[in-house]
Amino acid sequence: MSRKQPKHQTFLDRYLAGKARREEIDDYVDAWHENPEQMELHEFLGMSKQEYAQWLRNPDALDEIALARKTRGRVAGSRP
Repeated sequence: MSRKQPKHQTFLDRYLAGKARREEIDDYVDAWHENPEQMELHEFLGMSKQEYAQWLRNPDALDEIALARKTRGRVAGSRP
């Protein structure tokens, strides 16, 4: 019998659950840089491409992204 690998808990998953502080996103980015071929950075962080682009333009948008996730599932107009 094979066991499935536990799903990677993304930064955004942890942030939404109150288990990560916004400053910890840098640690996730550093971890991704150690093994970038596993997935795109935005996926590793738990963001859509649009959410990631928004966060890159304005790191303070993280709270807006989190609020949109809690109320609508994703930032308006974003796709996974």
